[in-house]
This record gives sequence, structure tokens and C-alpha cells, in this order.
Amino acid sequence: MGLAKFREMLNARRQRDRLYNTPAYWDSKAEAYRGNAVSMWPNNNLNSYYHLEQMAILNRLLPRVEGAEVLDLGCGTGRISRYFAQRGARVLGIDFSARSIEIASQLSTGSNPRYLEHSVFELDFAAVYDIVVSWGVITVACKTRKDLLVVLGGVRKALKPRGTMLVCEPIHSGPLHRVLDLNLRGFSKALTESGFTILETTQIHFWPMRLLLAFVPWPKPITAAGYYFGRGIMALAGSKAFGDYKVILARADATATT
Repeated sequence: MGLAKFREMLNARRQRDRLYNTPAYWDSKAEAYRGNAVSMWPNNNLNSYYHLEQMAILNRLLPRVEGAEVLDLGCGTGRISRYFAQRGARVLGIDFSARSIEIASQLSTGSNPRYLEHSVFELDFAAVYDIVVSWGVITVACKTRKDLLVVLGGVRKALKPRGTMLVCEPIHSGPLHRVLDLNLRGFSKALTESGFTILETTQIHFWPMRLLLAFVPWPKPITAAGYYFGRGIMALAGSKAFGDYKVILARADATATT
């Protein structure tokens, strides 16, 4: 990454409340980056490790998805959508970035996954999906807790009774927050208010090392050393507060009203 691009990225970070939740920002990122860097981090070596870790979480929390109807919120270039389709699910990926949807369609074959340019604030599905996945999307799309409740309400309506929501989001209050400035307790409370029962919460990606590795395309040996060091720290007792991404498995309550 050149100095000019790095400065541009820092400037975007300073304006994240205004930029990150606009289609134009993600359209421009889709033009500027390649591979998983479009929807993840500039360091694709780090992205490869994060991808494997994330898929392991998916396999553990959602071991049986064959035949399931899956909605991938903010699908980006379709990384998660394709993974579910490969495991036998029927997948719709939605995103408000037209360029990201275009790339996702180019990277996929056949009619599964399907992709649709659509906003997470305008979900108009009624009891269609067995699983809804949000991967680094809600905390970028939502500016306020009120926004969060709107999105979660739409997800709740889209799910079949006792359907599953899997959230993998950088949930933070303070300097690490993306757009939504809300801690894990507040996010979890919004989930329960929206008609969900939380089944499990865990954390991944050691955020101090992510700050060091994510924004520069370090060679693979340097990236690997830092990544595994961070995982080791995360494995220590009492260190879970250092997780950048919070993973929440929740079930839609059968008796909830929307």
C-alpha cells in the first residue's frame, strides 16, 4: 500500500460515521482493492487466516445447513454466500453496493447463491429464512441503537419461527467502534428486545495485532507470526475482551411478535 492510499484510508476512517454506511464508499473500495480486501482488510495474507478462522466458527455453530434457506446481509463480494452454497444451502446475498454485487455475481457460478442490490433497512421478507447471517455489516450500517432495532426487527420478520441468526460483528463502544458506538451488553440487549434468545457468544481476532497487521500487506511470514501470537494471547484465560469481532448465535423466539 502506497503512502497516498494509506493517508486516504486514514482520512476515511476519521469520517467513518459519514462514509462507511454509504454505497459509494463500498463501490469505490470494490474498485480499489482485489480479492477479500474489498470487504475485509488491505492485507490479504491476514484475510486468508481470518477466513479460515471464521469458517471454523461457522462450521461449529452451524454444523447442518444443507437445504436451509440462508440470507446473507451485506454480502459484499459473496465470500460467505458462496461458502454456504458450497455446503448445500440455498442462499440470497444482499448488499447496497452495486459494484460489490456485480463482483459477487462474477465470482459465482449457477443460480446459487443469488444476489440482490438491497438495503438492510428495507428487508421485506416474511418468515422465509432458516438462517440470517450478518458479517461485519450491522455495525457499519447502523448509526444509532434505533437503527439497530430497525434492522433486527426486519431480520426477525424474515426468519421462520425459531430460525437462527448468526452475528459476527466488530461490536465496540469507544475508539474501536466502526459506526455503531455500542458495547456487547447493549447489542445483546437489543437482540433480546427484538425477539431473540442468545444461545452463545464468543470472540475472535485479537484487536491489537489486527491494528498492526491489517492495513499493510506484510509478507506472509510476518503476518503469520503476528496472527498466531495474537491467537495465543486470545487463548489465555481472561483475555477474551481483546476480541475484535463478537460472534453471537441467536434463535428467533417462537412467541415473539413483530
